[in-house]
Amino acid sequence: MKKKAIIFLMLCVAMRLGFEGLSEIFYLNVTSSLPQGLYMKVPCKEFSRGDYIIYEPSEEVKEIIIKNGWGDGNHDFLKKVGAVAGDKYSIDAETSRFEIEGQYIGKVFEKDNVGHELPKLRGKFEVPQGYILPIATSERSFDGRYSGVIEKNRIKARVTPIFTF
Repeated sequence: MKKKAIIFLMLCVAMRLGFEGLSEIFYLNVTSSLPQGLYMKVPCKEFSRGDYIIYEPSEEVKEIIIKNGWGDGNHDFLKKVGAVAGDKYSIDAETSRFEIEGQYIGKVFEKDNVGHELPKLRGKFEVPQGYILPIATSERSFDGRYSGVIEKNRIKARVTPIFTF
């Protein structure tokens, strides 16, 4: 375990220093949306529910990130594919329940941890062709329950966890 931790720390330092080429192969997640750690990019053109993906958020989402002080809007998101084309999802207006294909995923909040208003998607939806619905394991993550679906062409890579903590 100690050897893995040392290798992980060395890779983190190398990536932070801009080590040429490493960012083309690896992705370092330091957010709490999904397990923190090191992920490896895997070539993929089709995506399935449960795949980990890295994608560029929409311009609207970038504006929300900047407005709420969550960052500069220039970073990609790491999420899971929660739903694919044809899948149905819903957000109940009264209970704030977020479900995909009838399965409870989590709660939808009105505000973030410091009181900023969050987008209020409510109703029943179907993922259109050419789109996916991104989700996270943390209920407090800014994912599809707030931003809706994303175009598949925004996905930069599918990734697989190598070392998480």
